[in-house]
Amino acid sequence: MKAVIPAKSSSTRVIDKNFRPFHGDRSLLDLLIDKLLRVLPPEDIYVSSEDPARRAAVEARGVRFLDRPAHLAENATPYASVVSDVCRDVPGDDDIMWCHATDPLFDAYADCLERWAEVRDKHDSLVVVYPRTKYMLDTDYRPMGFGFGPWHVPSQHLPTRYELGFTLSVLRRPTVLRLGPIGAEPHWFHATNLTVDIDTEDDFRLAQAVYAHLAAEERQP
Repeated sequence: MKAVIPAKSSSTRVIDKNFRPFHGDRSLLDLLIDKLLRVLPPEDIYVSSEDPARRAAVEARGVRFLDRPAHLAENATPYASVVSDVCRDVPGDDDIMWCHATDPLFDAYADCLERWAEVRDKHDSLVVVYPRTKYMLDTDYRPMGFGFGPWHVPSQHLPTRYELGFTLSVLRRPTVLRLGPIGAEPHWFHATNLTVDIDTEDDFRLAQAVYAHLAAEERQP
């Protein structure tokens, strides 16, 4: 198993989000590397970045640096192509974990690997999703799975929908090279942790506050 962390330097909505301090002096990338080192040896963890100036800091963690061509860090490049082309540079023919650093409250990597070992014979990928049971309206403000007035449905009876944040995918090598982060026959891993997917500066600050609160609770005797 190889793990690949996409960590480009050219983020526009959240400047330098993967590398700037997030919790104390630890970045989002640092926190994810720490989690992955609990399930994989450092030589099997790769950080993909288009910025060669990041190499020294990455390799100081004992993990490997993957030079990413500049066009694979552009927002216009299709995401599936980014994933496939980055993973082509990962040596070997073993499976690949594609791991984003922008969901810092997720830490079920060991559970995902255990589940993957159980389902790999029947699936070409494992993809993390978050179940959501909420009162939702469609683009025409029509209720989805419930009704107004006498057609109201208690929240516990609402249909479950699933949020896909691309937190983590585990894939067979041929699948990731052909299809990107989601295979043709995925197994959906239902994550249960509180989540903040960092896509804006407000998300970054909210995730910082939640992470700091949870970390403080863990330190209490």
